[in-house]
Amino acid sequence: MESNGISLDVIQDWLRKMLDLLVHASQCRSAHCQYPNCRKVKGLFRHGMHCKTRASGGCVLCKKMWYLLQLHARACKESECHVPRCRDLKEHLRRLQQQSDSRRRAAVMEMMRQRAAEVANNAG
Repeated sequence: MESNGISLDVIQDWLRKMLDLLVHASQCRSAHCQYPNCRKVKGLFRHGMHCKTRASGGCVLCKKMWYLLQLHARACKESECHVPRCRDLKEHLRRLQQQSDSRRRAAVMEMMRQRAAEVANNAG
């Protein structure tokens, strides 16, 4: 499968590398790290701490960083993860899932109630 001429494997490989870089940069304390693009990601972390526009205001750098942070949080299994906002995002995703589950349960219960009412009406 291709998206704009780029294979899905290439995109997935790139995303995997970006997420690995995100984890590395969040733990790296070296000022002269040789890990490819580590300094760029550290710069994005700094940008995010000081940006007044933010992703909600349309900052492209912040939007890119939030996208990567959200992707990371969805896949992260570490309870003590050092990636910025990981725990917050995981908690937010957990709450969204709980809300979705509650709505689904309520819909099933309502459907069962309606069917029971139909059966009772048809039997009487």
